[in-house]
Amino acid sequence: MNSLEEVAGFLRKGKKAVICGHSMPDGDSVGSVLAMGLLLSELGIENYVVMPDPVPAMFGFLPGATDVVTYDCLPGDCDLAVVLDCTDLGRLGDELGEIISKVPVVVNIDHHISNQQFGDCNYVNAKAAASGEIVFELIKIMAVPLTEAMAVNLYTAITMDTGSFMFDNTTAKTHEITAELIRTGIDTAEINKNLFEKKDFVQLKLLGYALNNLKTAGNGTVAWVTVPLEVMKELGANDEHADGIINYPRMLNGVEIGLLFREISPHRFKVGFRSKKRVDVNRLAANFGGGGHPRAAGCVVEGNQEDVEQKVVDLCIQALKHTVRKHEVDGWC
Repeated sequence: MNSLEEVAGFLRKGKKAVICGHSMPDGDSVGSVLAMGLLLSELGIENYVVMPDPVPAMFGFLPGATDVVTYDCLPGDCDLAVVLDCTDLGRLGDELGEIISKVPVVVNIDHHISNQQFGDCNYVNAKAAASGEIVFELIKIMAVPLTEAMAVNLYTAITMDTGSFMFDNTTAKTHEITAELIRTGIDTAEINKNLFEKKDFVQLKLLGYALNNLKTAGNGTVAWVTVPLEVMKELGANDEHADGIINYPRMLNGVEIGLLFREISPHRFKVGFRSKKRVDVNRLAANFGGGGHPRAAGCVVEGNQEDVEQKVVDLCIQALKHTVRKHEVDGWC
């Protein structure tokens, strides 16, 4: 793996860059990508920010969000690609992934332990709470002034990937970085209002459906909700309306693993995993070709709803039993 100083060196050599993050972008992906665009602009590097899917409406207030282009608008002579918060090129989608693979130099910046090290330059720090933390460090290393616009994007990236600083990926360093972002003068109350207090009617209806269909197994240690494709269509919901639903099964008292099954096409389910403390869900997701973090991961599983649920839930229960046995052997219980 490369050092951050080496990453900075690769970035400085770029003349025309394309910057992108993963499909179905979350707050860390959007915030990190937009902040990187602002960083390269400060360095005088022409750059184009592109995403495989539209920027979710909840992030539309972020500086630079309206400047995001589609992959078909990219010039053909980019000499640098910066890919952030993305484990592999497959998560960019077929079209954008193919474009990025043809750029002469690809810089891969991420904090997912399951990253596939696909770049010409790779920096993956699984201890970082968000890719936004890494972009912040790059800004410092490259001696570029930290602007309010950068700070708004990075604060959003970090806030979203730490669950408003509630998840156990939040560290002292996370708070130190956030304090420096706040010192730029950003209005954190307004940012948080945009992120957490502006919900579409459809989003609340979808949440109501999910909670009304909450299921548990393993003596209450595993909880999940499933959102069929027909429900999404009936409500007129899209990807971003399902954002945050996965946190609710995890909240249930006694639950160790929370799951969200969302049908994204007929008999094809995007599965989100969240754990509280004992289980590494990155390993569970890897069984289905996915990955992520020890406490938050995802994958895609094909099959009918009942079979998909059973396969994933059974694997979670097995993992919990193995964890209990291990703790007993180690004298934890």
